[in-house]
Amino acid sequence: MDGSIVIEGLSKYYNSFLALDNLSLKVRRNEDVALLGPNGAGKTTTLKLLCGLLRPSSGTAYINGANVAEERERAVSMVGAILETPEFYPFFTPDETLNYLGRLRKMHGRELRHRIKEVLKLVGLERWANVRVEKFSRGMKQRLALAQALLHDPPILILDEPSLGLDPRGMMEVREILKEARKGKTVFFASHLLTEVAQICKKVAIIDHGKLRAYDNIAHLKKKYRSLERAYLKLTEVTI
Repeated sequence: MDGSIVIEGLSKYYNSFLALDNLSLKVRRNEDVALLGPNGAGKTTTLKLLCGLLRPSSGTAYINGANVAEERERAVSMVGAILETPEFYPFFTPDETLNYLGRLRKMHGRELRHRIKEVLKLVGLERWANVRVEKFSRGMKQRLALAQALLHDPPILILDEPSLGLDPRGMMEVREILKEARKGKTVFFASHLLTEVAQICKKVAIIDHGKLRAYDNIAHLKKKYRSLERAYLKLTEVTI
């Protein structure tokens, strides 16, 4: 199957509420794609379906050819994810947290110890490796969340609002970490921060009320609508 992430006719009902409506798109290997949309558009639902945390009402999602609903363990093994606000055991240190999560992913011994050091250095937490998470700011917890997503060196990153709630400095730090971490990986992330998106990726999928409104290169959308902001507002039925 040609694509790291393939979504075919994906729909999701919560009782009688249609949260995702026949969504289809393909993210190619090593692409960086942002999923844009207002609150309630279906972004988090889409990511949870891709990570096997929800079952679709209809349609199919594939991760590197693995059907998420039918081969959940295989599909999820190829994904590093941050979904919603990350939380960790407050009495654990980053080293203990990653050790625990690594063992859950069947990583052990020298491989795990080496990888923990690598990802903590990448996210700038090496000096905080043995400090309890309860002392961390939100930005530091977000960096630890990125570390756990990268720990098993997955080919695909699925991230839900990775800069949510961060101050400008924290947003810049997360952006720089992502630029380094995404090398050789496919990145699919939800956001509503248009300036942030434009600095990280070249392509966006815009959804509203569970429907795909556009899936195109940012450069093409800017040419058609004069700016990414105008494209977003027009396609999500917001009055300009």
